[in-house]
Amino acid sequence: MISNEENRRLTDEFLTYLTLERNRSANTRDSYHEDLKSFCAFLEHELPEGQQATLLTFTQETIEAFLNYRTEKKYNPRSNHRIMSCLRTFIRFCHAQQFRNDNPMAKIHSPRQHQKLPEYLTEKEVQALLDAPNPDDPLELRDKAMLELMYASGLRVSELVGLSMNNLTMEENYLRVIGKGNKERLVPFATTTAEWLERYFKQARCAIMTDSDKVFLTASGNGMVRQTFWHRIKLYAIRSGISKSIHPHTLRHSFATHLLNHGATIFDVQIMLGHASVDTTQIYTHIANERLKEIHSRFHPRAHVRTPDGTPDEGSDSPAEATETSADNVSQASAGDNSQAPTGK
Repeated sequence: MISNEENRRLTDEFLTYLTLERNRSANTRDSYHEDLKSFCAFLEHELPEGQQATLLTFTQETIEAFLNYRTEKKYNPRSNHRIMSCLRTFIRFCHAQQFRNDNPMAKIHSPRQHQKLPEYLTEKEVQALLDAPNPDDPLELRDKAMLELMYASGLRVSELVGLSMNNLTMEENYLRVIGKGNKERLVPFATTTAEWLERYFKQARCAIMTDSDKVFLTASGNGMVRQTFWHRIKLYAIRSGISKSIHPHTLRHSFATHLLNHGATIFDVQIMLGHASVDTTQIYTHIANERLKEIHSRFHPRAHVRTPDGTPDEGSDSPAEATETSADNVSQASAGDNSQAPTGK
């Protein structure tokens, strides 16, 4: 008989281990909790007939059955990959606590993920988003300061809402961030951003009665949370006429992409984003490369010439047409892409 109580007890001990011994963030702990609950639900209700397993007895065959089940149900490969990562950490926990000495994950390969390029905003769209809040309204002034700081620094949304007043050095325009893995980094921000922060402190935050040291507060004096900020961003995206699907990380993706487009190195961006490995940052170079290919295809006079067998490229202009329209196209692109980085007004 499968012991649901045993699975719950082990889950609780695992979460305590993540907090006290691995120093994982609350968000990571919550994600692992949901992942382990999904796996336990499979163990308790979806195992093939005749099989039984708990968190202490599951085998490689159990994992293979779990992955097959999720594939048949068309779960997202990214979530399957994340659960495999959770289970590997759980097995390390079991080894540390001497709950089991085998490793059913040793020969399990995480599902292949399709590398999806992060969606980002153009500089013109960022400017529209930054201009959307009404700074005469105290709550929207707070939102304006949050948007400005997030785009200026590339913070994760959890880092933004978790900022305390002692994280800011306003005199020198930089902030100290405690990121993933409890790693600290220093991130600069622009003078324009500092001016919006000062205005928020003087006109909005000071009017809220609170003992909280969080930088960004709700009307009731509590620290802002991720979900609230996400809904606020969606509101401003609608107000500014942005049709893309937008979320708080979109500004972080835009920050990285625009830095690369304006000449920053991949290593500069890695440091500012707080990535442990440059491999994680590398995804943004793919975006920049796609942009370069698009520009080349649109504007290079040889991009639309005939192929070696004498036939024109399908759907392309003739060389003469491409040459005649290139000047107009460049002018329109410059206006649309807004080559100067957005600044708050």
